[in-house]
Amino acid sequence: MSTLWELMQDCIPDDHARQVTSRYYLDEAMRSPRAPDRVVDLGCGRGTSAELFRKHASGIRWVGVDIRDSPEAAQRTPGADSVVYFDGVNLPFRSDAVPLVYSHQVFEHVARPRELLAEVGRVLRPGGLFIGSTSQFEPYHSFSLWNYTPYGFRVLVEEAGLALEEIRPSLDGVTLIMRTYHGARKQEYGRFWRTESPLNTEIDAWARKSRRTTALVNLRKLTFCGQFAFRVTKPDPRT
Repeated sequence: MSTLWELMQDCIPDDHARQVTSRYYLDEAMRSPRAPDRVVDLGCGRGTSAELFRKHASGIRWVGVDIRDSPEAAQRTPGADSVVYFDGVNLPFRSDAVPLVYSHQVFEHVARPRELLAEVGRVLRPGGLFIGSTSQFEPYHSFSLWNYTPYGFRVLVEEAGLALEEIRPSLDGVTLIMRTYHGARKQEYGRFWRTESPLNTEIDAWARKSRRTTALVNLRKLTFCGQFAFRVTKPDPRT
């Protein structure tokens, strides 16, 4: 029987074990010398990522994509940025045309993830990036359908002809579950998106005491995380 480490070690980082959100890979991509001039926000909701990208490059072309009956997209203020609606599978872009697709906490809501990931692979240019985050241990919220293990997400990504380069833990699953359980008090849990959540803090203490490597700390956090962030690429046959 293969362990999660054996299945995932090549994409578990060893530079640090801080919990992150999709913003981590957004900032990384936009600070790169090869920062994209265009981005598609897949499942854009209220469109809040446009401002995050423009903090790095004011002239970036941001296009949001969402389904027409998304409750989050319905809260968007009309006007500023371009948003297109789609059927949940077929992306309205040319093949090999998009340098960066961003998706923040969307794939747990996607009815047909295999087909949509194949579409992400189609529209990305060779060498292009698909970055974002999704859920592993998160209770039902806003029409959510699935949770993904890190390995399960990798399998789906690779079936689409893409490559999972890196995966990092976000806040822990126990905290997400307790946040939902304590519904009326859920605002108290908001700080754990900005600081290490309780179980992740416990894992850090375990790592210091047992002198574990950074990669093994990330492995343990990924094993119990409520959400995880990812960086995926479309292979470029020219390189």
